Amino acid sequence: MKKWIKIILGIISIFVLSVVIDLVCIFTINRPIFSQGEDYGTHAVYKGLFFNTYVCPEFSTPQIKVKGAKYTCAVLEYDMGSVVSIKDTTKDIKNFACDSALEKFYEDDMYKYSWSCIKNDYMIVEYENGNKETISDALKYGTITINDLDRFNIDYIKETHIK
Repeated sequence: MKKWIKIILGIISIFVLSVVIDLVCIFTINRPIFSQGEDYGTHAVYKGLFFNTYVCPEFSTPQIKVKGAKYTCAVLEYDMGSVVSIKDTTKDIKNFACDSALEKFYEDDMYKYSWSCIKNDYMIVEYENGNKETISDALKYGTITINDLDRFNIDYIKETHIK
């Protein structure tokens, strides 16, 4: 009987230690130790084993929520001004090479839009106030549309959703 109690206490101890380590990491590096993160430019979300951590611009410390709890950061909207240019900066890089794979950068109800290779970080929108962001972020935040890509002669692959 004592053997089972030791095993159960050992399992509980490992679980409690994991939770404590997770919390320590959240407060020191702003994310759980084992996490999958998404950076949205203005805020970030890290999904961990026990907690989801939200790094929001309106708070000085990360917001910690138990796994499964509903929460979103308030997205601050900035007046970026009008779009000055939309560029494929890979054309400015001599002998540019990227991994051959379709990289999805946006989708709507009817289509998925992808780059012909892994180059999202090089596809840039420039605004009149001097700010820059990737095309995928600008589409996500609604500051540009797919029609703007056509207007600036940006090449992309358009596929219909398969239902």
